[in-house]
Amino acid sequence: MDAQGWPFLVARGRRRGYSVLLAPPPLMSSYGLLEDVARPTSGIAVATVRGLCVVWSEHAVTPDDIGAEPRDEHSRPLRLLHGFVTEQTVTAPSEVDMSRSLTAALDTYRRFLDDEERFTVERSASFPAHSDIGSPAAIGKPDPRPRRYTVPALAAGAVLVGAVIFATSGNDPEPPKTPSCPTTTAPTTHTPVKPTTTTGKPATTSLQPSCT
Repeated sequence: MDAQGWPFLVARGRRRGYSVLLAPPPLMSSYGLLEDVARPTSGIAVATVRGLCVVWSEHAVTPDDIGAEPRDEHSRPLRLLHGFVTEQTVTAPSEVDMSRSLTAALDTYRRFLDDEERFTVERSASFPAHSDIGSPAAIGKPDPRPRRYTVPALAAGAVLVGAVIFATSGNDPEPPKTPSCPTTTAPTTHTPVKPTTTTGKPATTSLQPSCT
């Protein structure tokens, strides 16, 4: 059986904040999950939630998309988070699937802008998915960390670890040096009394300490 994809849309309007505007039937009762999963991204992102694979991208709205200036009441540019949901694990998203999801999202978005206050979430229709798929998504094992297909390079932690090891190795304190024996006679400030021997001759004394 071919994999099926359901488009979805998370976006804000000129006055209303971000919310789910288009949801797949499997998530109609809990479509708020899409707001938690779909986040701004610079490429195509993929995540798994409740046994479903969520694929999405960010799109800057153009005047041709809505036939009007694509800005909100505060002059901020309007942006969409659109994509599709499938019961299979997507290993390589297809541009065809992303284009179909954008077309469906823009149709819903134009209706939303016509009456933001009274707009309710629309149910999306499925389409045959062209993306490369793997095994069915892991049911009951949501992955809150999406994998993106435009991932920036991360700094290698090994460099820091190596620096710490280098800084702490080979720096044991040197043992105290044994003081060298003095080579000169210590000065005195008085004249020592020269003791006499039993023979009556003065005994010799040395002011230099013994070095044993």
